[in-house]
Amino acid sequence: MSTITLIISPFHTGLHAHRVGKGPHHILSQNLLPQLTSLGLTIETHEIPRVNNFEGEIGRSFEVMRRTSVAVAEAVERGTWPLVLSGNCMASVAVACGLEKAQVQGQKKEGKLGFIYFDSHDDLDSPDVNENGYFDAMGLSMLRGESWKKLMSTVPGYDPSNPFDYRSNQNRLLYVGLRDQSDLQRERVVEAGMDSIWGGNLNPRTDFGAELEKILEKDPFGDAVVHLDLDVLDAGVYGKVNDYPSEGGLLEGDLVRSLEVVGKRVSLPKALVVCQFDPDSGDGDLIAGIAIKGIVTLLKTLLERGVLKPKTPAP
Repeated sequence: MSTITLIISPFHTGLHAHRVGKGPHHILSQNLLPQLTSLGLTIETHEIPRVNNFEGEIGRSFEVMRRTSVAVAEAVERGTWPLVLSGNCMASVAVACGLEKAQVQGQKKEGKLGFIYFDSHDDLDSPDVNENGYFDAMGLSMLRGESWKKLMSTVPGYDPSNPFDYRSNQNRLLYVGLRDQSDLQRERVVEAGMDSIWGGNLNPRTDFGAELEKILEKDPFGDAVVHLDLDVLDAGVYGKVNDYPSEGGLLEGDLVRSLEVVGKRVSLPKALVVCQFDPDSGDGDLIAGIAIKGIVTLLKTLLERGVLKPKTPAP
């Protein structure tokens, strides 16, 4: 596999280039593509079309997810590896559905997907517990069949009779840098059977890369989606990445090292999602540069392992 399909989803709640919807193109503007092609990889790009004709933030957001799922499935069916630059975190839900869709269509009996989830937030809210109305905080509750069931059933690849079960060995989920939560949100993560390398006051002075390596040496997770919400970075050091900053997160070195560990230790990383970055919130060029270093590090490691293979030798 020598081709990356770069899927660009520049939306926040279905609004084009609004708030975190500006992040994907800002990352691209900082020379992401030349750095990827310098690795010897071929890059195909696909941008999700605008969804203005759909009803409200809920209707628009689900249409973005439907289109993203299809784009991911088509990328996999062509024998390419999906890299998604998204405004919202719910892209990872769509990616998981798209990978499941491709697996079913290819009649492949692979294992269920897990997640390595770099995020300061858990994204596990349901409408019944959400306190601020932020729709993008609900993606993982949708995937486990807890919320928005009717609309989730319209996302290609999602099977409402077999939702994700984070307690099982089939759908493991490991958070890295999770910290910005209420007591109720933290209780729900534990109740759902999710694992976490905590950030913030719950785990001060954490060596995130070392802790992640210890976990993955024992359990390499099988197939996994790598989710990178850039607010996992420490806002006390780098400033705001979006409108929900928190201190006690990862430093640049932590992130790069952790993504190297993921590339080496996870049995088969199936896709990478980079999301929730508003370049107008703070130092957009700085954060975009860190994101690109992380992306390149993961892909280099996958090339070294032979998961990806360069079409042309890297210089």
